[in-house]
Amino acid sequence: MKIDTLSAAVLGATLMLLAPPPAAATPHQCPKDVALTRLVAASDLVLTGIPQTSANAVTAAAAHRVSPEWMSVPIAAPTMLKGPGGAPLTVRIYPENVSYRPSVATLAALAGKPALLFLVRVDQGEPGLYFAGDSPVALQPASAVAVRAASAEIARQESLLRHWKPDPAAPHAREVTELVAQLGVVDGSAQQQIFERLEALGPSAIPAIVAQMDVRRPLTLRQISLTNHAADAFEGTRHYGPELVVDALDAILNQLAGQGGSLVNGGSERQRDAAVATWRVHVADLACRGKARA
Repeated sequence: MKIDTLSAAVLGATLMLLAPPPAAATPHQCPKDVALTRLVAASDLVLTGIPQTSANAVTAAAAHRVSPEWMSVPIAAPTMLKGPGGAPLTVRIYPENVSYRPSVATLAALAGKPALLFLVRVDQGEPGLYFAGDSPVALQPASAVAVRAASAEIARQESLLRHWKPDPAAPHAREVTELVAQLGVVDGSAQQQIFERLEALGPSAIPAIVAQMDVRRPLTLRQISLTNHAADAFEGTRHYGPELVVDALDAILNQLAGQGGSLVNGGSERQRDAAVATWRVHVADLACRGKARA
């Protein structure tokens, strides 16, 4: 499905009107929608645009006789709300009905129509753009309400990150600082003991760990083992292969908070920057939920 240049220009102008620049956010402004906060934080790109496919193409790919086929869907007339623009955008879509991705019905309904997209850029494995946040609403109609809410949350997070500072009075701050300073220095056996000590501090140590996590020093041993607390776990321990200190701390934070974990097996520098920013937003918002001193 194609749209002509004039239609694209009109659409772009219309979508920009839907998302006027929000008022400047303050560093202590709390989120209005926690789910939207997590989705925006997990997204490398947030934009409006038109998925260049058809409902028939989506349903045909979903109904493939063996398994759904991956679709590469260009996005026309993109208007960026978060992330760099300029380059042509193509989203890799797997049309399957699962709880953590946009449904086949949503994909088909928004084929060729103005949509709001939350995307993550994958640099390893199968590189490309994918829907972000393990969320069924990473693709939704580009309504005025949705676009304005996303724009306001993006501005809020940008403000939080500009003003972010570590809290020296956070629980376990001194102990965490001392433990993290040893990572990449001690041998592999001692390294695993440090991971276990950090995990044993519990969720109250999350702000202190985030304050120390942006360390790009190589680990002594590319390995971390953590207890598997999943209800449906088929093994008692989870094993990962982080490369740098920041990767391992992302794995521990995932263990403590039940989210994040994009770096458990390493990642690109861009992915590390994004993960650190996501955790800083998480910590900044803990006070809003009364858990800053949990």
